[in-house]
Amino acid sequence: MEKITILGAYGAKGFEQESSSFLLTDTHAIDAGNLLRSLGEDAAHIETIWLTHSHLDHIVEIAYILDTYFTLRCKPLKLMGLAQTLEAIQKHFLNDVIWPDFSKIPLLNDEGMCVIYENIEPNIIYKIDETTSIEAMATVHTVPSCGYIVRKNGSAVLITADTYKNPLLCETINKYPEISALVLECTFPSAMGSLALESLHLTPALAEEEIKGVKRDLKLYFNHLKPGFIDTIKEELKASSLLENGHILDDGDTIYF
Repeated sequence: MEKITILGAYGAKGFEQESSSFLLTDTHAIDAGNLLRSLGEDAAHIETIWLTHSHLDHIVEIAYILDTYFTLRCKPLKLMGLAQTLEAIQKHFLNDVIWPDFSKIPLLNDEGMCVIYENIEPNIIYKIDETTSIEAMATVHTVPSCGYIVRKNGSAVLITADTYKNPLLCETINKYPEISALVLECTFPSAMGSLALESLHLTPALAEEEIKGVKRDLKLYFNHLKPGFIDTIKEELKASSLLENGHILDDGDTIYF
């Protein structure tokens, strides 16, 4: 697929909103905020999830694709992430207290266990298939976190995931001319700047500041709006210059390379 499908575009699950998840190929996704409702039984074929960090809105449906499609899965689910992210999941989530430790549960339809953990490092390019690769970029959040540069056939999309203002953002975009699109989080209204700082998220005002150092035009996509503030954030983004070459993402949207 020469595209990224937005399975979950928001900063939490709401009545009509799903939380963060991006489908890169038929078998690879970034984060697991929404897999079952968006993919149905195809979620059983997800083989690798590239995790940005350990917060629940980004990992929650790891639990459900393992449980709901246990009898259909033919390969282990590989969880790729920073060492601290994987440690948090093993210690606090898939730990036989909150949810079963699937790294100890054998697959029914193949050899090996249901889950495999594999550490990644920022600034190393990992190959997904013949045309697609992924590279982690450190971000600024309340827990160890990263965004991802997804490259396909000479073009790239940078997905920041959860972050506050990050000196690496403009530096990375300016370093790699193949980055043609940026997915930037925008979690709170600008009036909630203090909460944004405390929780290390962005607002429309902070987003404007954040991209001032970008030295070329690129397509902007905004995600991770908190469901309780969607209308206010959308109004602020529309009143700014950010949507001149930008778009507010919704569940089911597509980004093309």
